[in-house]
Amino acid sequence: MSMLSNRNLGLLVIASVIYHALVFSAMHLLEPEFSPIRAPGSAYVLGAYGPLMTTTYFVLSVGLLSVAYGLVTTLGRTRLTSIAFAVVLVAAAGASLAGIFPMDFPPPPRTSSGRFHALGGLLTFPGIAVGLSLFSLSFRRDGYWRGVSTVLSALSAGMIAALFLGVSSILVLGYGGFAQRLFIVVFYSWMILAGVHLTRTPPAT
Repeated sequence: MSMLSNRNLGLLVIASVIYHALVFSAMHLLEPEFSPIRAPGSAYVLGAYGPLMTTTYFVLSVGLLSVAYGLVTTLGRTRLTSIAFAVVLVAAAGASLAGIFPMDFPPPPRTSSGRFHALGGLLTFPGIAVGLSLFSLSFRRDGYWRGVSTVLSALSAGMIAALFLGVSSILVLGYGGFAQRLFIVVFYSWMILAGVHLTRTPPAT
């Protein structure tokens, strides 16, 4: 079996989400000084368990690369899947950039590290929402994926809504941490469902 088989890629997607979810959830207990309503997850990097939280950025990047490659291989390269693939690659690069450079907390960014981290976030979250939404549109054209296309499309819409909520929360309400966590939960759901389905999907012929 190829190391890059759909099954292995799907399992890697699932494993990356589980790891990210476990570490991110643990941070709320390990570093309670950060408010989950107002502080973004990136703030945990600055606490006592920062190195552990830092690993989640690179695990997230691996998960995004795995789901993007698995889906573009499974669905075949069309204009839509190629664009989706490219956008998710940008999101994965953004996640790695954010992992390399810690944020400035509280915002706004004041150092080069903080500015690079902010750039990584600007690439990651919109890239995830747009890229996975484009893949969701492609599912409707595929006989195997059509069965889960409605749910994945709804989750994609939820990510976009959470993204807009996050922007408005940061600018007006100060509840950016809550909006980010809402986005992440919806994102987890999309990735798990896509990963499970990917493990059972033959490559496009």
